[in-house]
Amino acid sequence: MPQNREVIAYCRGPYCVYSLDAVARLRRSGFKVRRLEDGYPEWKAAGFPVEESL
Repeated sequence: MPQNREVIAYCRGPYCVYSLDAVARLRRSGFKVRRLEDGYPEWKAAGFPVEESL
């Protein structure tokens, strides 16, 4: 991943802790990173834009 782009870490939902760990690790590696609070399923269900690839 290019370090000059912002990264959004997400997980299955608001109580999943994996995204918190990802944020900490990525920040230590010099990335600009934020956490999506609710999670990907909630984001998609709310109708917000997503990009999916196979």
